[in-house]
Amino acid sequence: MRKFTFRKTNKTADRLLQEKLVKNYFDELELSEPKLNAHDEGFDSDKIYGRIVEAMDEPSVKKTYNTRKWLIAASLAACVCISFVSYYNRYKIMDVVSPVAMKQIEVRNGQIADVTLGDGTHVWLNGGSKLTYPEKFRGKIREITLQGEAFLDVAHDTQKSFIVHTGNVKTQVLGTSFNVKAYAEDEYIKVDVVTGRVGVVAPVIKTVFLTPAQELTFNKKDHTTIQKQNVDVSTLTGWKDGELVFRNMMLPEVLNALQHRFNVQLKADANLSKCSITANFTSVSLKNIMVIISRLIKGEAVQDKFGYHIKGKGC
Repeated sequence: MRKFTFRKTNKTADRLLQEKLVKNYFDELELSEPKLNAHDEGFDSDKIYGRIVEAMDEPSVKKTYNTRKWLIAASLAACVCISFVSYYNRYKIMDVVSPVAMKQIEVRNGQIADVTLGDGTHVWLNGGSKLTYPEKFRGKIREITLQGEAFLDVAHDTQKSFIVHTGNVKTQVLGTSFNVKAYAEDEYIKVDVVTGRVGVVAPVIKTVFLTPAQELTFNKKDHTTIQKQNVDVSTLTGWKDGELVFRNMMLPEVLNALQHRFNVQLKADANLSKCSITANFTSVSLKNIMVIISRLIKGEAVQDKFGYHIKGKGC
């Protein structure tokens, strides 16, 4: 019997040609081969022809089936990836689709204001301060920006840290109360903790953690820090309740606090910068305060159209 070979393909043109070759082969076989004897009665050319044609179709079916499986798998993988990326960036996407409105409060010198944020955090602002904050907090971080002085009683949330931006210094908490002083004209940024634990992040230095009655002063010029223990925080934060108390505070810092309380310009000679003041000026007029300070430093407070200029030989 003559051997017949063919190649499997799923192209229509090649398949038709192969079917024709197979058919011709069996036609020739019937003309040239002798009649079958009893031993060859099981040979059925039509049946074999059908099997050959089915065999030629099998690869294309299997390949189509495999292709569909890969397409389904790829589609599922793409859906999973898109879902993951969308979930991971959901807050960024929401900020683009539906941005949160930002609010700003500016407090004039001589005034004190308080505001409750969207998470329940209560903020008191001293005179000459500005607070920028979102109408509502979104995402895993609660962030606000402060210029000036503020006392914050932060609503506790272990899942969302609270960050106060003051220039290039960040004060981060989960839920605590503390005072931040960061006026633009000051050479320092000061953080005092009343309750809880506070982390202060500043350039060059490592994160500094503070607990109640601790204070950190960061020098904006040389990036040095001074940390104090056992600070009288009730005195330092009394301004929010209308108090005006100073304990061993340097004269320039005292005058700065008085400027924001009375909305006047106060200056002192450079040689008086190391003088410290301890006094309770609550409910005392500015004129009398100047008289008291002049006696404490053995100097004189000269009034002009802008405010007062304190002069003297030094402490």
